[in-house]
Amino acid sequence: MRPSERRFYSFSDGLNRSHPQQKTMNPKNSFQDTLQALGKQAKKQSEAAEQQRRAAARKQAEEPDFAALMADVTPLKNTNRREPERDTAPIKPRPKDTAADNGEGNFYVGDGQWLDIPAQFSKNGRGQADIKRLQSGYYTVAADVDLHGYTQEEAQQVLNEFIAFVQKRGVCGEIIHGSGLGSAGYQPKLKNLVRRWLMLHPEVLAYAEPHKNNDGAVRILLKRRRGEDNDNGKNGGAY
Repeated sequence: MRPSERRFYSFSDGLNRSHPQQKTMNPKNSFQDTLQALGKQAKKQSEAAEQQRRAAARKQAEEPDFAALMADVTPLKNTNRREPERDTAPIKPRPKDTAADNGEGNFYVGDGQWLDIPAQFSKNGRGQADIKRLQSGYYTVAADVDLHGYTQEEAQQVLNEFIAFVQKRGVCGEIIHGSGLGSAGYQPKLKNLVRRWLMLHPEVLAYAEPHKNNDGAVRILLKRRRGEDNDNGKNGGAY
């Protein structure tokens, strides 16, 4: 080998010094870095959880504990409370004509002063036709009543019973109340009361004096009871 062709080798590091030195990674250092990163992440998570716990504790502390607040409260006892007794009796329909027989629903008028009490009256819508029939005897008189000797209150009670009595038998009745000539001050109080009562009573359709030159009585026309056929006398349009 010629001197110009000699080569020199270095055996100290097994590398040719003519090349740059390569840097190698230390496995131990890499593992330490990973541990540090994980530790920082865990610390952040722990701090966040602690903050949430403290916030929840503050919120719970701010909300009142109703059960604790009411622990020393004694509820009031209502000693006067009483449950109403239930009526277990079956409802029974009222027997027919019970109201009239017992005086329930009776009709009364006050002791007012009416200047003009007519000798005849009709609210049946046919006026003179009903009055003429009453005066002519077209309707059969089912019953009559004499009110002489009764007080005004007693007379009204008798009239209530008389109306119910007549309606069971027909539509026409006659009431004798007198002319009132023997009354104090010659005031026909009973006569005026009876006729005013008849004008206002819902079951009375008309009344008229049945006899000429005799104002001591009136003949009345009543409503016909629904569901009943009264064979005692003509109904003549009474409803």
